[in-house]
Amino acid sequence: MYDFTFWLAYLSNALVSAANTLLCRYADFVNFLGGTEYHLGWIVGIGMVGSLLGRFALGDSIDRFGARRLWLITILGTTASCLLHLVIFDYRSPLIYFARILYILMLAGVFSASMTLITGRVTKERLAEVIGIFGSAGFAGVVLGAPLADVLFPHGISDRWSADRLFLVAAALCLLSYPLACLVPERNPNHRMQRRQTRSRIDLRGQSRQRKRPSTFGILCHYWPGSVVAAGIVAGAALFIPPTFLPRFVAEMGVHDVSGFFVLYAVTAITVRSVILRPLQRWGLERVIAAGLVILAISQLLFLIVRRPWQLVIPGLVFGLGHALLFPAIVGLGSAAYPKRHRGLATTLMMATFDAGLFVGGPIAGAVLRFAGDFGLPRYSAMFVAVCVSVLVFDAVFVWLQRAKVFRKHPTSDSHCAQETLRKIAEISGVSPAVSACAPVSQGSHTAGVLSAGSDHTPALTPEVLSGAAESPTPAAVSGINPDEATATIGHRPS
Repeated sequence: MYDFTFWLAYLSNALVSAANTLLCRYADFVNFLGGTEYHLGWIVGIGMVGSLLGRFALGDSIDRFGARRLWLITILGTTASCLLHLVIFDYRSPLIYFARILYILMLAGVFSASMTLITGRVTKERLAEVIGIFGSAGFAGVVLGAPLADVLFPHGISDRWSADRLFLVAAALCLLSYPLACLVPERNPNHRMQRRQTRSRIDLRGQSRQRKRPSTFGILCHYWPGSVVAAGIVAGAALFIPPTFLPRFVAEMGVHDVSGFFVLYAVTAITVRSVILRPLQRWGLERVIAAGLVILAISQLLFLIVRRPWQLVIPGLVFGLGHALLFPAIVGLGSAAYPKRHRGLATTLMMATFDAGLFVGGPIAGAVLRFAGDFGLPRYSAMFVAVCVSVLVFDAVFVWLQRAKVFRKHPTSDSHCAQETLRKIAEISGVSPAVSACAPVSQGSHTAGVLSAGSDHTPALTPEVLSGAAESPTPAAVSGINPDEATATIGHRPS
């Protein structure tokens, strides 16, 4: 499994991630063009539209054209979107918004297609493990790209050549990853033939089912995990706002060194994901989310004590811990609300919530900086405090929703199907449905109290189940959410 081609794909993704980390200087680029943090917030926020729209189209494109082909195409697209910035000379130009949308869309394609290609080569039992290891390539790119940004731009972006060099180096890193990706073979030598045969079977059998198949919108609404979706949006905003505005934050101190924050943040996230996360999951995913939001809020306040660049390691440490806890817990818990046959759509939805966080939070953060300056308040202090308060308020609402049992408006698919089967059997046999409802198979359909995962009546997810090494427990686990459906999503890494 971890053969030579796996590490080629790992290195290819790490180079693309390094290019993406290098573009943390995008704030300096917008400032060089004459824009402010307010304009930066709108540019990066609207740019997330590309990822939001693209994530739902990418899944279908990967199935139709193949993961490897789409991976190679999106690497070239990412390179082209970087080079497109060479002809942008005004922050008010519509071209900068188009270039940003194209860049985010292509970047999402690179990570989605490569992950699909690699995970398609392993068994279901090893899926979560491979996702976690291969996803760490993104953090490896952060470790490489952040110091490179400080070396290339020790004084920020002060002239046109510095601005062009930023995107030329980023494009070169993406282009360097292309031949490595070319050396990675298709998932299976007979993958294309199998895909043709599968399509033929679908064409023969799917015509009668197509009329009865619910729409994507209907599926999303029927199993909609509202609280977890909201948690993803809030966490996404709090996770992406500091790295986006960090170069301008340290520039107000008269320096441009940001590598300390990114390096420690990445190392912490890798360590927590590989060592601490699995034991914590015994605690229950809802509790991990609630605790992760508190940790993330604390990291925002720690930016207030930063007076020198080296002090960025303090919030970086806590920030990395929050990221490592929140992303897999939110994606896993939200995806588990959907049945297995819709797992791809559910995972796409939950990963898109983090992009939606920056889409909403970017313009708001820019507006806070602008109005705080107008009222004579410390601009970045106001922004970090506002993010901290918002996260804590939502965390309190999230916990209250668990207590009020609003979190799950629908039973899980497995429990629901079991209940429906028992009801039909009872009707046929003449047994009262109320008596059938007392059968052991339906006892897992109850919902426990606040944050009940891991309580006495609802056993929590064990590391063995989360890693795919054991069979899933009964539907009673995790307060009605099937842990087996969360297994495949634990360990995902944002782009």
